[in-house]
Amino acid sequence: MLNRIMIKLASLSEVFIITIITLILVIVSMFFVYFLAWIFETQYTSFIFQSSIITPLVISPGVLYVVFKLSKHLLYFKEFLHQEIQKNKHQDLILFEEARYALMGEMMANISHQWKQPLNTIGLAIFSLRTSAKSPEEMEKHFDIMEDNVSHLATTIDDFMSFFDKKTHSEMKDLDAIIKEIKSIIYTHIANQNIELEINLDNTHGDIKIASSVSQIILNLLNNAKDALKERVNDKKIRLQLTSTQFGLEIECCDNGSGIDEKIKDKIFDPYFTTKQKKQGTGIGLYMSKEIVYKFFDGKIDVSSRKFSRSSKHPEDNSGKTCFYIAIPYSPNCILEKSDG
Repeated sequence: MLNRIMIKLASLSEVFIITIITLILVIVSMFFVYFLAWIFETQYTSFIFQSSIITPLVISPGVLYVVFKLSKHLLYFKEFLHQEIQKNKHQDLILFEEARYALMGEMMANISHQWKQPLNTIGLAIFSLRTSAKSPEEMEKHFDIMEDNVSHLATTIDDFMSFFDKKTHSEMKDLDAIIKEIKSIIYTHIANQNIELEINLDNTHGDIKIASSVSQIILNLLNNAKDALKERVNDKKIRLQLTSTQFGLEIECCDNGSGIDEKIKDKIFDPYFTTKQKKQGTGIGLYMSKEIVYKFFDGKIDVSSRKFSRSSKHPEDNSGKTCFYIAIPYSPNCILEKSDG
C-alpha cells in the first residue's frame, strides 16, 4: 500500500504537490490559530485571520521547494554511493580472483615439486619389477611402494582442488586439518629450497574450528617468507605459530630473511605493491590476506614488533626476524569448540 502511494506521488509534478501541501497547511493554520485564540480568550480579528492564511502561503512553497530539491540530491547521492559500493565490491572480487590465480601459480609449482619424487619412486619400482625376477614377497613390497606413492599423489591433488574450490571458502574445518592441508601443499617445495619450516599449534585454551579461507592467508604469508629467504644461503628458517586464546586465534609467521625496509612498511598491504620482480610477484597476496582478515574474520593483521612469541607452550625469541601477526576473534567463522576452563 505504501509503495503504491510513493509511486503515485513520484509521478506527480513538484508544483502540484507543493500547491496541495500549501493549501492543506493554510487550512490547518486557520483552524489552529482560531483554536489558540479560543484557548487564550483572544479576540479573533481579521488581521489574525489574514495572517493565518498569508504566512503559510508565503513560507511553505519556498520551504517545500528546498526540501524537494534536497530530497532529489539525497536520492542522487544515495544512488551514486550505492553504485560506488557495488564498483568497489566488484573490484574486490576481481582482486580476490587475481590473488587466487597468483597463488594457484605458486601452488602449481609446489605440486610439481612434490610429484617428482613419488613419480620417480614409482618409475624405479616398475623398472625394478621389469628388469629382474622377484619373489612374491618382493613384488608385493614394490606394489605397496607404488600404492603408497599413488595415494600420496591423490591426496596432494585433492588438497589442491579443495583449496581452490570456491564452495569451500566458508567451509568450517578443524585447525589440525588446515595445518595438514597447508603442509601437503607447500612443505616439500619449501624443503627443496633448504628452508626449515616449523609449524606449532598451541591449543591449550581449546580446539578451534575455522573457515577454510584462513588457508589462503597462511599460504600467502609462507610464500612471502619463502621469497624473503632467497638471498640467504644458510640457516633459512620459517616458523608458523597458531595459538588459541580466550579471545580468539592468534597466528604468527616469522622468517629470518633480510627483513622489511622501514620506508615501505606502511605500503606492504597496498594492492599491487611488491618488492619482487614482476614475474615473481603480483603485489596482491598481502592485500587480499588483509581483506580476508578484516572483512571475513573481523580481525587484524600487521607486521609484529614483539620480541617473543605469543605462545607460552612454544616460546621463541623473535629478535632479528620478520614476523606477521594475525588476530582473529571468535565468531561464526572462528569457533572455540572446547576449553579447559
